[in-house]
Amino acid sequence: MKIKPIGVTRRTVLTAAVAGSTGFASAALALSPPLDDYAVDLVKQLTGKTPTASDRLHLVMPRTFPNGYTVPLTLAIDSPMTEADHVRHVSVLAPRNPLIEVATFHFVPQRSEPRVSTRIRLAEPQYVLAVAEMNDGTLLMTETWVEVATNGCK
Repeated sequence: MKIKPIGVTRRTVLTAAVAGSTGFASAALALSPPLDDYAVDLVKQLTGKTPTASDRLHLVMPRTFPNGYTVPLTLAIDSPMTEADHVRHVSVLAPRNPLIEVATFHFVPQRSEPRVSTRIRLAEPQYVLAVAEMNDGTLLMTETWVEVATNGCK
């Protein structure tokens, strides 16, 4: 009698991994609230104010990046930077990082341009939020999805 050896092939491992991750991802998406509501609630908890989505904020980041250690970020706000209409400060938030507030940039009317380029760390794929407080106290918000392959926060 011949006994056929039972072996694990690369194909069975990959099939199991895809099936398992698909189930996990579906369950995680089903349990999590819609991101827009989550982002608004997060900003409300941090500032006590409700932000409004705005196309005056331009948050430019790569859609995918090979690692989370140095993800490029460019931020520009459409504002004349006059005493009557200017940006006080902008906070960059990464809700899935160990420290949610990644950076804060302060601007001075008639002395600074509301633009910045830098690099940030991201712990995992996530929406990155930019929240600008204007001189009248209103909060403007925008978000962008960034997919990172490796964790940049340990």
